[in-house]
Amino acid sequence: MTQRFFFPGWKVVIGSGVGIGFGSVPFFAAGFALLAAAMAKDFGWSQPDVAKAASIYLLLQTVAYPLCGWPLDRWGSRRFATVSIVLFAGSLVVLSQIGGSLTQFYLAFALMGIVAAGTNVVSYARAIALWFNRKRGLAMGLAASAQAIGAFIIPIMAHRLIDAYGWSWALIVLAVFEVVVCLPLVALLVKDSPAPYGLLPDGAAPTDSPTTAVAAEPDMTVGEIIRTGVFWKLAACFAIMGMTFYAIAPNIVYILSKKAGMSLGDIATIQAVSGVAVLFGRIGFGFLLDRVHAPIVGIIALALTAICAAVYSATAVPTLIIVATILNGLAIGGDSDLMPYLASRYFGTRAVSRIFGWFLFAFFLGAAIGPVAFAQLSAIYQGADTPLMMLAALQIIPALLFLSLGRYRVNAGLPKDPQLGLSQPRS
Repeated sequence: MTQRFFFPGWKVVIGSGVGIGFGSVPFFAAGFALLAAAMAKDFGWSQPDVAKAASIYLLLQTVAYPLCGWPLDRWGSRRFATVSIVLFAGSLVVLSQIGGSLTQFYLAFALMGIVAAGTNVVSYARAIALWFNRKRGLAMGLAASAQAIGAFIIPIMAHRLIDAYGWSWALIVLAVFEVVVCLPLVALLVKDSPAPYGLLPDGAAPTDSPTTAVAAEPDMTVGEIIRTGVFWKLAACFAIMGMTFYAIAPNIVYILSKKAGMSLGDIATIQAVSGVAVLFGRIGFGFLLDRVHAPIVGIIALALTAICAAVYSATAVPTLIIVATILNGLAIGGDSDLMPYLASRYFGTRAVSRIFGWFLFAFFLGAAIGPVAFAQLSAIYQGADTPLMMLAALQIIPALLFLSLGRYRVNAGLPKDPQLGLSQPRS
């Protein structure tokens, strides 16, 4: 194999990490509460008023994810991501100019939910899948882990800007940051494919011998993919994963304060620990995906989630709760790595963006059900213990679905180790 000092695919990972780390997901997750609280204080809005904007944003971004797939597969990651960054910055400027009208507030977040979906992992998965084969899991994990960096920087930046200049100027500065810093780095570093540079995935040259070059992946069309049982099994798995995570996360204060008598400060500390665990989970699970059959990795993530829910239900010991929270953070990292990786391994790279978009839709559809269902079950059973045990038991369903997937449909050019589940395409 042709040796290179530095494989340019890692530049794609760095550029993707910049775009993902400061995309709409970390902005919303880490910055929404601060900005919305400042706006509510100025305009006299209530907490339920503000919460509606979050629901509108999440709903429309969920719908937007499948719509990203077609332009991504047609135009490529670089072009679509850069356009999405510009539109995201524009939506931040629009939000900065609203008056005291709740209608304007809701419309601004509706706009952001529609136009900013392309600033997240979905835009970069195709490029990374084309640049990497043997190290695809690690590359995707490293790029996605940048969300944790953004989630750390954005609230600090937003807090200081709001204190110094107010929420309106804070939004404008964030918009300028997107255009001046993120846009050029993504445009410079993210390249759609190694082919124009005379390379194959992982840096193999087209002139390399057949034994060292990476095998080409037979592609599937979207129509062919959605007619397979594997697609629907994976969609069901990710819907249950999304429902489970969002059943626990928004209700964590209720769970830990009622069950373990923890203060808000204690819970905040535990959540910070979980955020660090997510970072390591994305990198660790990405590394693992390149070495273990991906459905087995999925089962490991499910097992960690089930242990967390069971521990939350069974004990009030702070040390055990912290351990359970760390395990859950690791599992979340595994969930985010699995979707694009499995899409590319089972269906090829031709329609990976569209399939990943539909998997995200399934994940967030489950997420929309999770909090409400958990709250209703907690009311019925007069506490969170039984619903938590039900969540732990629920992980059996996606685990069985993962076990039923079998080998990858395509020979991805990985070592022909039967433990990895590789095979030639099925008839």
